[in-house]
Amino acid sequence: MSARPSTSSTHLPPAPSIPPAIHHLATPAPILIDSILPSYLLPNVLNLLRDSSRSVVRRKKEEEDQLRAEGLLLPLQSDTSGQGQGQGKGKGKVDEGHEEERLVEVALGKKVERIGLMVGGYIAEKLTLARPPLATHLDMIKFICKDLFLYVYSKQIDNLRTNHRGIFVLQSHSFPPLSNLSSHRGSSADMETAKLHLLFPQALIQGALARLGMHAIVTAESAGLPQCTFQIRTIKNPAAGTGNVNNPSTPSLAGTPTPNQGAGVGPGNVGATAGASASAGAGVSQHPGQGQGQGGRNTVAGLGIVTPSV
Repeated sequence: MSARPSTSSTHLPPAPSIPPAIHHLATPAPILIDSILPSYLLPNVLNLLRDSSRSVVRRKKEEEDQLRAEGLLLPLQSDTSGQGQGQGKGKGKVDEGHEEERLVEVALGKKVERIGLMVGGYIAEKLTLARPPLATHLDMIKFICKDLFLYVYSKQIDNLRTNHRGIFVLQSHSFPPLSNLSSHRGSSADMETAKLHLLFPQALIQGALARLGMHAIVTAESAGLPQCTFQIRTIKNPAAGTGNVNNPSTPSLAGTPTPNQGAGVGPGNVGATAGASASAGAGVSQHPGQGQGQGGRNTVAGLGIVTPSV
């Protein structure tokens, strides 16, 4: 009598016959770069954009001077008032130099803003491609604090506060783009440089929110490196507030744009600092970010979001 075959078998299923090249494409090896590399490249990128803006400003000025020489444009007031005066001509050259640098910085800010708006929109579209749409403004802001910042800066926002009337304050105690910012010129010069470095992050947030369907004005300030505070003000009608739907706002080099009539918030409510002075000015609740707060309010764990209790 022959023995019955065993029901238990250690036979493994055959490995799928997938070509190694296709398997490598499905599971690519991670490509890692130094986390400090963007900080080294950013000044060079800003200098490149500044040189490009200076070339555009000078070419435009040359074209205007040529049109004035041909009589197609009215002469400048400084040219007519300074004729025949040597000191007036020297002063006029100095004024022209200052005006040129001002126009270059304005053009540089606009270029950085356009890049940030485009990149923020693409990243938001990529991260929300396989998830349900975000219904409320608070969900969109939480997406910015958690997913967007973790994807771009490998660090979430430390604190989020809102007054539930369209104003959100995002605080980062150690903002990565500002953590390694230092120079031999001193802290005051570093603070001026930080204003330019904050143009891209605030445009990044604004572009992501616009792609999610939330029209807002984003401003950024730093009371002391490497701390950073972002203030987001929602607007109901972008055309009424700024006159341009495609470009909701142009962040200024000082971190605070010109107040718009459609925003409904005065200039005194914009200056967000680490001491929560902007939070108090904008009517943002000052309850603690952990556990049950006072006055019947609770907070969202991990973000310090003040929400009314149910």
